[in-house]
Amino acid sequence: MAAAGAEPTEHGPDRTVDLHQPPHEPPLTEVVLGVIASLREQEPTVAEGVPPALHYLPPYLYKSRWVALGDLVVARERACGALSNVGGERWISLRLDGSGFSSAVRKMRKLGVLEASGFSERFAEAMVACTRSLMVKVSAMVGYTQSDELVVFIPPTSIVRGMRQPHSRNGRVTKIATLAAGHVTACFVLELSKMVLEAGGDLDGLGEVLPHFDCRMGHWESWEEAQGLLLWRGYDCSVNSVADAVHHSGVPGKKQAMALNARDKVAWLHGNGLLPLPKHQAYGTVLARVKRRDEVKGADPRWPDVTVSVLRSKIEQVHGPVLELARTCGFCPQPDHSTDAELAGAGAGVGRGQG
Repeated sequence: MAAAGAEPTEHGPDRTVDLHQPPHEPPLTEVVLGVIASLREQEPTVAEGVPPALHYLPPYLYKSRWVALGDLVVARERACGALSNVGGERWISLRLDGSGFSSAVRKMRKLGVLEASGFSERFAEAMVACTRSLMVKVSAMVGYTQSDELVVFIPPTSIVRGMRQPHSRNGRVTKIATLAAGHVTACFVLELSKMVLEAGGDLDGLGEVLPHFDCRMGHWESWEEAQGLLLWRGYDCSVNSVADAVHHSGVPGKKQAMALNARDKVAWLHGNGLLPLPKHQAYGTVLARVKRRDEVKGADPRWPDVTVSVLRSKIEQVHGPVLELARTCGFCPQPDHSTDAELAGAGAGVGRGQG
């Protein structure tokens, strides 16, 4: 009998087939690590006549490789949708998209909820706030948002007294996905409402549109697998961000420029004085959970006036394009660590408490 939480497999006389992996496809980890290796072997792309500091373009990889990676990722998400729950040993991803946001954004611009034209700082700020809020809600380690979508990654659970703990809500796929969609929808509407009211507007337009999100859940054996989703979305941003900038430029000739490749679009934007783009528009925003030292007064009720140094989990922005982070330093900053004195003090504290 298969162990609880084990991967579903099909057993035959001479084989075991991973049902989460499409037939005749290379393993997802192999594809992901191959993409990262290729990114590291090459230098970032440079558009002709454009100083690299004005806009980052990732090293060139054949589009077919990104399509293949995306197909594997989507297949894994679809397979997850057929499950009732996911075991605590797996990574979980939650990928949320604005539902019907092409028309919703046009309506919100017309009704004054968002800026009338160009890149919307309000929209971007709301998406980053939603990503951060969902990371707190589900204890995610990494989050990423670009355009009208966001994705967060939840690590495997702890092992307590030799037993792997279940994910929140017992890892139930439908429960987690629907709660995530509802949470982000509420957060997005709240953030935009605050911005509209601060600008002296009213909420009638927002109430007329009622923007909302859907959610796809995926599960992964390791971070090496899970980051394939992040790489794929980072690539998508690198292509779509410049296309979006051209489309909304209002410059004569933009229709012809839309037919260019990403590198030539960047050169066109530069030639029309439209670089650099806002950082979030160009690359999206990466967030990561990290341990940071904090000075806390009264942490121990026995000494309310004493300030002590403690390590706390915080969510920080990780600056840089996704694909450049993947090929260089990774997605999580270096955490602060406990000192030897603090560890010794912690041990002594346990002893006093037991006494």
